[in-house]
Amino acid sequence: MNKSVTIYHSSDNSKTTETVDVISFCPRCGISLLPETIYGFLVEETDECKNRLYLLNFCAHCEEGFISRHIYDDTDDIYIHDSSAPMCCPNTYFSDNIKKLSSNFVKIFNDSSLAETIGLTSICGMGYRKSLEFLIKDYAISRQPQNTKNISSASLSQCIEQYISDDRLKALAKASAWLGNDETHYTKKHVNYGIHELKAFITALVTFIDAELACQDAETLLLSKAST
Repeated sequence: MNKSVTIYHSSDNSKTTETVDVISFCPRCGISLLPETIYGFLVEETDECKNRLYLLNFCAHCEEGFISRHIYDDTDDIYIHDSSAPMCCPNTYFSDNIKKLSSNFVKIFNDSSLAETIGLTSICGMGYRKSLEFLIKDYAISRQPQNTKNISSASLSQCIEQYISDDRLKALAKASAWLGNDETHYTKKHVNYGIHELKAFITALVTFIDAELACQDAETLLLSKAST
């Protein structure tokens, strides 16, 4: 959304009014808004960079401030939104069963999601891959606690092959592992797939595991009811 903003220039502290493409949501709480601009500061063009405009903004919803950076586009004579900080990423919702099964998976997945949100796309895939290993191994251990030591020390591929019996879970886990490995290795084997598909496979895997855990809870309830 475009907005006319009063700007102070770094070179001589002169004041002008510029057209700015302002951010349409608060990077701290994620709510859509037209931010209130408190102050605008222009850093003049250099040999390496075009004019850069920095705005101090206020979000009335979360009552927090944030800074946005805007780069001059001489084609349309407007400052285009480039980035904002601080950028907070709302955590992905996971059920209590998943949190109890693998709290490390939940933390690592959300840390990776934050990295992706702030543009660290070259490393977030490795984080998703790590979260997958914790999810698979914690799930396998919950099913076969007598094999905890072997599961813990096995590679992810070995764990999937030896300790995941459900065909649907095995397919999702194996595909996720392949794409996760692509994010950690020099040569990518599955060039038509990326982080989006990796996250989709992990999310589907979580859904199946969550459903299985919910079914176990339901069976426990039915058994307790039958015994009374």
